[in-house]
Amino acid sequence: MKKLPAIIALALTLSLLLCSAASADTITALATEINPEHLEKTASYARILGYNEETNTLKVELIAPERFSGEEVAALKEGDSIYTNGQEVLIESINYDDEWCSTVFFNGWDIMMFQERDGNYTMMADEDDCVWISLGMIECPVQDSLLCLDYIDEKTRNALPDVHTARELTARLLEEGTDEPYTVGLSINNVYVVFDGEGNLAAIHRYWVLW
Repeated sequence: MKKLPAIIALALTLSLLLCSAASADTITALATEINPEHLEKTASYARILGYNEETNTLKVELIAPERFSGEEVAALKEGDSIYTNGQEVLIESINYDDEWCSTVFFNGWDIMMFQERDGNYTMMADEDDCVWISLGMIECPVQDSLLCLDYIDEKTRNALPDVHTARELTARLLEEGTDEPYTVGLSINNVYVVFDGEGNLAAIHRYWVLW
């Protein structure tokens, strides 16, 4: 009979542990509205990964920043988890820095989120770039009307973009590859692409470089 209280205490302890585990939450990134099967009149962040001269097509990877619901982030507590960059991360500590762009730090500096104007959060890979989700790889025919708008001019730093034709773009890609056209490449999360009403690639915008 003396063992009964110990058994009851052990059962209660296990029950509390199970309840605690059950109450822990795991949040995942918000869904994106980009559908690679239907790109009519859409714009998407992208990486230009190659040019096939034989088929006259660009290899384009559509990407999107990994973003989380502001309400779900605000409700996170120690013991919860965040599924980010393909893995689940247990939250051991949470720190807020409202003076620096409403930044939230998890587990020290291991995970960092910036709050956007809409109240949701973008997951950051580091201070200069966010975590990107791959939405799919597509082959885009290079139409003669395709334009490459380069908002980064190393010499003049113009506010308006330099405009390059499809032929100028493909010639540069053939000469230097996808990593080096226009000084800094088009595959380093620094491009967004625009599709026309038929879903054809209409424009490539380079909006950022490393320097």
